Formats: sequence, structure tokens, C-alpha cells
Amino acid sequence: MDSLMVSRVTISVVIFLYSCYHAWLGLSSLNAYSMPSLAIGFIVAYLVFSLISISFYAGLRIPTWLALTNLAFVMATPWIFTQMIIVNETASYSTWFVVGLATLLGITSFRGHVIIGWLGFFAIASQVIIWGGIGTLLNAGIVGALLMVFAGHASGYAIRTADRQAAESIESQRAFEVGAAGRTAARKFRQERIQQTLQKAEPILTEIVETQGHLDSDRSESARLLEAELRDLIRGRGLINERVSEAAKKARARGVKVELLDEGGLEEVDEVQRAEILEKVAKAIDAAVDGKITIRSPQGESWKVSIAAMSPSREEMSIWERI
Repeated sequence: MDSLMVSRVTISVVIFLYSCYHAWLGLSSLNAYSMPSLAIGFIVAYLVFSLISISFYAGLRIPTWLALTNLAFVMATPWIFTQMIIVNETASYSTWFVVGLATLLGITSFRGHVIIGWLGFFAIASQVIIWGGIGTLLNAGIVGALLMVFAGHASGYAIRTADRQAAESIESQRAFEVGAAGRTAARKFRQERIQQTLQKAEPILTEIVETQGHLDSDRSESARLLEAELRDLIRGRGLINERVSEAAKKARARGVKVELLDEGGLEEVDEVQRAEILEKVAKAIDAAVDGKITIRSPQGESWKVSIAAMSPSREEMSIWERI
């Protein structure tokens, strides 16, 4: 972003120096006008408008009222100067205002008002034609005026595009960092839960060995729930948090079969969005009273998570949702 700011400042300084050059051309041609003092006043006003349009206001875009003020000044100035030009005077730069005003229009286009810039250019061209005919366009510098407005248009577009791309890059990097932090936290949570589950499973596994697999119904149910919890942590991965894990445990205690299948659909989701999605998943599991509920997070789909629940008491799905 700093390099973009330097480029913007450099372009602005160059354009203003070019404006000063045309103002100097106008001042050097005062003998071509019947009212030199009025010409000086308009030349000074031209520099003021140029300086304000370049230096004032943060950001690339100037206020619309300032752009419209520039347009009004550009439309009035050619008419004033063409009335003052002494026809038999041979001063070389008496029509300095054609390219000079186009420079102001280039600044206006550069700072976000392209349409106003081109409207001003056509206003200058039409007034030059009214004053001296089509044959005067080239001698008056209309080609240079065209290039100035086009340069302002193109430069402004390039700067705005670069700013947008830089902002998108920063946002993308921020989203990646947030997502990476979320994935790290989820992975840490999952590892801790796996360790806790294995610790809880150790006494039952020892008992299974000692009894050669002959457990009473209560211990068999505990073993089944521990096996399901461990399977969730392995296959569910990003679908697991404290809330979902507790909801799945309670659902299984009600006799609901719960399957959590993480296929990578939540890898690019930030932690806030992931928490919102998993809260909806937990509520769906809470709503299942019997049968089977399957939670999947497929990769490459327009949705992040699908929820499907079947109840033996109903022919159609009791829950079907994509998040």
C-alpha cells in the first residue's frame, strides 16, 4: 500500500507541475488578450482549482460537488478567453486554456469522476469549434487535450485497480490467518479430546481383556458410546466442538445413531462462521429423537454442511438441511 501511495503522490505532483506549465504559457501570452487582468484572474483560478483537486481530500475520489465545480469552470473559461483573444495577435499560446483545462479534467478523471472529465473535454472542443471552426481544433491543441483526459482516466483506473487488488490481497491474507488459527484451535481441541477419550477407554479396554469380552449391559453401553465418541473425533474432525460432542453424546443415549463425517468442507471457514455452523449442527442433533442423523461437510460444494435425519416412524426424512 505504501508503494501505491508513493505512485499516487508522484502522479499528482507531475500533473500539477504540468498545470503550472500551462498557466505560465497563459501568462506569457497576456498581450494576446484584450483584458489581461481578467485573463490573469482566470489563470490564478485555474491553478487554485487544480491544486484543490489534487491536494485536498483523503482517498482517491474527490467530492462530486468539486468535480461539478471544475466542470462549470471548464465550460465557462473557453467562452471568456475566446471573447478576449485579439484576432490579429500572433501570440503562439493564446489558446493555452484548451490543454490547460484538459489537464484539470484529467485530474478530475484521475480522482474518480471520469464521466465529468469527458463531458468537460467535449464542452471545450465544441466551444473551440464555435469560435474558430473545425480547422482550429488541431492548432488549438485539442489532440493534447484528448490525451490529457485519457491519461487521467487511465491513471485513475490503474490506481483504483491496484488499490482494490491490494485490499483484496490483505483481506485474503487476513482470512487465511484467521482460518489457520481456527484450524489450529480445532486440531488442538480434537487432540485433547482424543487423549481424554483414550484415557476413559483404558479401564474398559483393560476390563474387556480381563473378562475376555464378557461385559455386562451397562459396561457394554459405555464401551459403545466411547467407541462412537472416538470415531467422531477421527472422522468428524472439523465438525467437532464441545457443543456438538455433548449433543451427539446425549442423542446416542436416546438411541439415535449419529454419524459425523468431515470431508474438508470447513477448512476455509473462519472460526466465527464455523462456530455458527456447528451451533446449527448441535441444534439439529438435539432435535433428533430416534433413527439416524448424518452430518457431512463435503469439499467443493456450494454448502458447507449437510444434515440428514431418518426416523423409523416416518417415510420421508425428518431433517434435511444444507448450511
